Amino acid sequence: MLQRYLSVNERARKWLWWVVILGLLASVPLAYERVITERSTKNVDIVFDYRDLLESAAYKPNPEAYIQEWLQTMKGAGIESMAVYESSLEELKNSRRIQVYNAQEYSLLTGTPIVQGENNTYLLFATQEAKDKLQPIMERTYRDRVKAKVTTWTHNNRQGLIIGLPYEEANTKPMEPDPIAMDMLQKQGFRIVARLSDRMQPYSESELEDLLKKLSQRGVKRIVFDGTAVTGYDEDPEKNNVPKTAELMKKYGMGTAAIERLKVPQKGFTVSFADRLDNNVVRLFPLFETEANLKPEQIADKLVLAVKDRNMRMLFLNTRTAKDMDKGFMNDYLENIITGLNGPEGAVKRIEAAGYQLGEAHPFVEHGKVLEPLKLVLLVGGAALIALTIGLFLPALVTASFAIGTVGVLGLFVLSKSLALQAMAFGVGVCAPTLATIMAIRYIQTRKSSRPSLSWIGALMIFLGTSLVTVIGVMYVVGLLSGITYYLVLEQYRGVGLLHLLPIFLVGLYALLFAESNGLRDVWERARQLLFAKITVIWIVLAAVFGGVIYYYLTRTGNEGQASQMEMLMRTYLENGLGVRPRFKEFIFAHPVFILAAYMYVKHRSAIFLFAGAVMGQLSIVDTFAHLHTPLYISAIRVGYGIVFGVVISLIYVAAWEVLARGWRRWGPK
Repeated sequence: MLQRYLSVNERARKWLWWVVILGLLASVPLAYERVITERSTKNVDIVFDYRDLLESAAYKPNPEAYIQEWLQTMKGAGIESMAVYESSLEELKNSRRIQVYNAQEYSLLTGTPIVQGENNTYLLFATQEAKDKLQPIMERTYRDRVKAKVTTWTHNNRQGLIIGLPYEEANTKPMEPDPIAMDMLQKQGFRIVARLSDRMQPYSESELEDLLKKLSQRGVKRIVFDGTAVTGYDEDPEKNNVPKTAELMKKYGMGTAAIERLKVPQKGFTVSFADRLDNNVVRLFPLFETEANLKPEQIADKLVLAVKDRNMRMLFLNTRTAKDMDKGFMNDYLENIITGLNGPEGAVKRIEAAGYQLGEAHPFVEHGKVLEPLKLVLLVGGAALIALTIGLFLPALVTASFAIGTVGVLGLFVLSKSLALQAMAFGVGVCAPTLATIMAIRYIQTRKSSRPSLSWIGALMIFLGTSLVTVIGVMYVVGLLSGITYYLVLEQYRGVGLLHLLPIFLVGLYALLFAESNGLRDVWERARQLLFAKITVIWIVLAAVFGGVIYYYLTRTGNEGQASQMEMLMRTYLENGLGVRPRFKEFIFAHPVFILAAYMYVKHRSAIFLFAGAVMGQLSIVDTFAHLHTPLYISAIRVGYGIVFGVVISLIYVAAWEVLARGWRRWGPK
């Protein structure tokens, strides 16, 4: 029985490659569908935070004139939408709609003594229009929802309200967005983007529906949630009203936006929430208020990259007012933002030059549901690729690992489709660069007996062949994780940290124990020698250096990775010069080292350990395409640039090695 299994196992390797190729073919239509989805909408909506403009105007001699002046300027600069929030007493006071007094101020205003046991909020309406439009909103908020006592009063023929709450408490209660502000903004041609929070407590479905109906009548098409949670969210699943919020939004034809760069995702903003909205979701890039003081060209770079490289369709601009001690005035940095949008190298021109246009943001249109069965083929093909990788270390387990892997992943698919696809994408992402690199090592080993040297051209061809094998893994990841929820980053590639470590570990392990071993007995003997080897100080120093290198490598990994100021300048230069920036670790280090390792390995066995570092370039290729929010063609260009530049720089590496080697042979110790 064992002999029969081993015979089948030997033949299985060839057939598993055909299974992998079948999966590769199945990934092509899924990748094509992703391209079509990414091109389904090209509108970019630039939105400004109207509340920030109000706060800036509060520091000016004529706030109303200041607001009108900047609204006109913003309109001309390409800002077509204004974000309005749930109103508060503070915001209405800044808008000059009301005047607000606490108990002490009320006493001074009216000349009456303070009443012990009363700590109310007193407000007067600035105009009759303010009274007519705001009083019903305030009464619904404070009397009906908060259950506070609300009465009317007058002073000097001006009408107002007395709210039975201290001002600090009353100011925390959100009300409907200011209808007067929305009227004014719409008359000036701005679209309204509403920002709703989860602070309207207790949750009232009827109150929310009434608000959404009013907003819908104004033509509002998109709600951007404010704060840490979706309206209606509650930690208790039985009290969670997010599904009701989604149903009401869908009823009134409203979508939402997934905010990028948040430290923690908004609670309740899940795949199921987006699904209830029929995925009427766009990705939003916020320019934080702390970034408003950046140079205009830096602001422009951030906005352009958000659209071009991260599939953002809504750019949300914030600012803040701060003391400028150098110039001696309150600076709101609006000039910075406008110049960043509309200057000589402004974001608007560059966005339009990249093939986008300014307009109301629309969600992606997905057409790939009919292709979903192809993912089953990819799951089986992925199991074959993983089995082939296992076979490089334990050849006898190829067939068994394929059978177990196939049954396991298909069973997991039945239980959780999402988990099965993400698990297989991770497995393939790790195994493809590992398999490709070890195949290159084995190929070079077969050349050693017949050809004692390898030219730079030969090393280059091996590198290109290795990259093509890695691309098989890329296509699997793209196909497995195709779908609107991945493009919106509601779901994403899992295990990026391990992806950046495991191939290095596996290739290093292969080079150390398996590369020149004949069977498991040789592997065990090599491992035993290493385990019982004498440790010298130099080995401890080298281990510490290696640990430091790995730590630095990991700090640069992912969207939160750190880079030096010099590198950031280089990135900006490459981005502006090439349109798409290649990855430094690929073209500066990993790809040239791979070609150098292939060039050296025929003559120098110890060069095999360079492949453990060089595999960084191969795994980085997979990682580039694992950024599922980046347009597919951008990832392809980025990888292409990395390969081309890496090939050119490899000439320097090989030339430097030849100079050092010849110098050592000539002047080194005999």
